[in-house]
Amino acid sequence: MSVKYRLVERNNLGKDKDETPKKLYAQPLYSDLVEFEELLGEISEAGIPSNQVKGVADRMNHLFRKHLAAGRRVQFGEFGNFRYGLGSAGADTEKNFDNSMIKIPRIIFSPGSALRQARKDTKFEKAGTQPSVKEDGDNEDDRPVIE
Repeated sequence: MSVKYRLVERNNLGKDKDETPKKLYAQPLYSDLVEFEELLGEISEAGIPSNQVKGVADRMNHLFRKHLAAGRRVQFGEFGNFRYGLGSAGADTEKNFDNSMIKIPRIIFSPGSALRQARKDTKFEKAGTQPSVKEDGDNEDDRPVIE
């Protein structure tokens, strides 16, 4: 399987923006949203009741909030790590800095080894492209024809 993308025209923010004010950039096309209930069903196929999986997920959400709010990083096994990232308005002196200048924190996710490998293995396909033509020029597929 591959990730489908489309090209969108955007302002060029690179060094060559004067010569080329607009450029084409890849943007992913998402086919569907896999809802939580579907994931629960897929996990329950492994023999774990979906209500137990949901209970663990709910508890993890509570624990993530608790530990992130305490300034901790949270490792979630091979899945990856979560941490807060901060941004703020600038102050000219330390005395002029106030906590209200800190923006709402971002939650930063760093994938674990399995997800990093999945990222490396990702294939891309431009949306709307036709299947490639066979080398002998015959563009029929290999499936048997049922008449």
